[in-house]
Amino acid sequence: MASPLENAVQFLKDFGFFDVVLPFLFIFALVFAVLEKTKIFGTVKEGDEQKPLQRVNAMIAFVIALFFVAVPSLVQTIKISLPQIALLLIVIVTFLMLIGSLATGANPLDLTADSYKWWKRFLYLIILLSVSAIFLNSFGWLDPILDYIVDEWQDTFIVSMVFLIIIVTSILYIVGKGEGKKE
Repeated sequence: MASPLENAVQFLKDFGFFDVVLPFLFIFALVFAVLEKTKIFGTVKEGDEQKPLQRVNAMIAFVIALFFVAVPSLVQTIKISLPQIALLLIVIVTFLMLIGSLATGANPLDLTADSYKWWKRFLYLIILLSVSAIFLNSFGWLDPILDYIVDEWQDTFIVSMVFLIIIVTSILYIVGKGEGKKE
């Protein structure tokens, strides 16, 4: 037997709340925030500060969000991608909590100022690759790309990537050793 809360969620699904209202609000908020931050359409002086033209930014964000929800494939992409990105965020936060609990001065996983740059770059690369894979998968492009790599490039691609990683690591190691204090 379904609970009243499950019935309410099902009613919202049937009503189109998850297909129209939430994607509209999401895109509107994103576009409006970007327009407010970048001040592309100019500013108006209020007191001592220059404030963005909020009415213009709101109208443009409204129109873009309406155009977005008019394309069902884009809405479906957002509905597929956002839960996966939220899961990725949970995994990253959990990983950082684990690293933070293990990071001490004697530990090789120490996140001091010297090693922090390396960890930050590593996490940015992992996040970039993960988010790219999530969106490629939501568009249906990830499987054909992986099939092409596995079928067509398997031997050449893997050997080339291993060789490239060895070369880049060697160059970074050699260049990194030359860093020192100049007098």
